Amino acid sequence: MQHAEHFLSRLDRLPRSEVDLALDLYRDPELVRRVLGEASLPEQAGRVAISIDDPTLGPFIIVTREGRFVTCLGRGMRPGEHPVVTRSELDRIARQVEGLREKLALKEQLRGKESPQSRLLRRLCVATDSVSREEFLAVAEWAPLLGQMFLETYLHMAVELLKHGPILRRVQIRGPKAEGYLHAYWTVLHSAGHMALLASMTDEKDTVAPTCERFIGRGAGFSQALTWTGVLRFIAQGAWAAGRLGKVMLPEFKRTIVESTEPFEVIDALFALLAIGTRTTGARAEILKALHAAPTGARTPAAAAMWQKHGTYLDWMCKNVVTYLGPHAETVAGDMRRFGEQYFDEDDPFVPGDPEAEEWMRTLPLTSLDDGVSDIPKVQWAFVFVAAAARGGPERFYLPTELARAQRTPWTPADTWGVLSPTMSLEKRAKRTVVREATVERNAPCPCGSGRKWKKCCGAR
Repeated sequence: MQHAEHFLSRLDRLPRSEVDLALDLYRDPELVRRVLGEASLPEQAGRVAISIDDPTLGPFIIVTREGRFVTCLGRGMRPGEHPVVTRSELDRIARQVEGLREKLALKEQLRGKESPQSRLLRRLCVATDSVSREEFLAVAEWAPLLGQMFLETYLHMAVELLKHGPILRRVQIRGPKAEGYLHAYWTVLHSAGHMALLASMTDEKDTVAPTCERFIGRGAGFSQALTWTGVLRFIAQGAWAAGRLGKVMLPEFKRTIVESTEPFEVIDALFALLAIGTRTTGARAEILKALHAAPTGARTPAAAAMWQKHGTYLDWMCKNVVTYLGPHAETVAGDMRRFGEQYFDEDDPFVPGDPEAEEWMRTLPLTSLDDGVSDIPKVQWAFVFVAAAARGGPERFYLPTELARAQRTPWTPADTWGVLSPTMSLEKRAKRTVVREATVERNAPCPCGSGRKWKKCCGAR
């Protein structure tokens, strides 16, 4: 009698409830080979017992090391010297195999010429500034399976943004020949925002920090390409994604605020910590402790020198994160509502209770391409945006289809210069600081426009 026939003839040893599982394994040789390949088994073992219930009492399925089925052992029948694969190991490996199969099936669908799936992905990479809420949510359904693909795609884009953004801000190329370059930057920037959100929704969060290390050189570098634009929408998207990753990235951001020698890296980490603390209440105590210790907790001489130079500003930012995780947490919705009011006027007033008007009020602020870094009031709004975004889902960054169509305007080079201008303003002001220190009275109003005295604003930094 052949092995398979002998196995099938012994199925009557199993309870009816376990026969189906035994037959499922029999019909799935790929899974059985994967189980035998991943389980910790002695090399000399010629046969293996797979437990389909209790690891000691069974029942067991006996297979050869190559995956051929031999026989069944009923409950209470001992497997002898055969090594045992427990039911928990079997279930764990089965989940991995099922996940892999789903990924492969989805990739096959995406290969189809202009299939609905490939069309949606193309829009996220090409028609990047007009993606609707419905389109984003349709792609987001794949994020748990394709998270690593979205993460690597995002990080490729992040590297390009970190490389070409400074070039554009420094050279400031103009004219018809520059339009292709400027449009490409605009497209990649919006696409990176989509991909960051999708990447953070992965089931494989433990891979994020090592992958960031490989692409950017820092585990905490996940959101910096978006934060460094200085634009409210992208700051909020990067922080939302960091907040979604949660505790798995918390050590990286905590380390940044006491080890980095670059103030903007610290600012990026502070936005991320605000988002994590807002989304994950269990992490707040740890975050607050790190923030209180940060101004005096630099771990290297270079980091201490950076804090000494920029400490007044960074300390103010730390205190803002503490505030928005505590006393001001309930004011965020009202602040965002006030920001949304600017989208209405006398000809088109906001009507409380009108579903469309309420939708505009909730969503339009998070599509804002306004400056969020170049002075104190603007940074204050960035904190509000991060805290508000972290309280909701990623769909809040997108307008419903009809509203998205009504809002869309054709791209112009001025649009790209608009998203480059916040960081350009910050960089220009930093270059002028040395001159101003010699010419501005300590008690005079700060030239940056913050409304504070020079000695308590840029003079302190």
